[in-house]
Amino acid sequence: MTLSNRQLAGTALVIDDQETLLTVALDMLTAKGMNVLTAQSGQEGIRLYQEHAEKIDVVLLDMKMPDLNGDVVFARLKALDPAVRVILTTGFEEEEVLAHFNGQSPVAFMQKPYRFQNLVEIIARVLAREP
Repeated sequence: MTLSNRQLAGTALVIDDQETLLTVALDMLTAKGMNVLTAQSGQEGIRLYQEHAEKIDVVLLDMKMPDLNGDVVFARLKALDPAVRVILTTGFEEEEVLAHFNGQSPVAFMQKPYRFQNLVEIIARVLAREP
């Protein structure tokens, strides 16, 4: 099955302060069969994760947000659930960003802007891993 035909299952939480990117991710993931929760701030993302942790399979987390940066949100999500699967999304280079995580890095990294095939491939790979 080609990636463009692959369906995804489960629930994703997308945390990004840019409404346009939230909409793009929502449209892409729902088109592939996923349920999607969206949060426009780090605080809202943490709250949604606390409320829906049992059904969230993967988190797409923006690195740079006005209220809480991705590294802070990531640490709080890990404190809530050490098995949380986080895909870090950013326009910056991977090596530069991962330096902020003190050895406890996200399960995957994805450059912005989202490319449909890349998004599907990375999420499918992350969902296939044991939590």
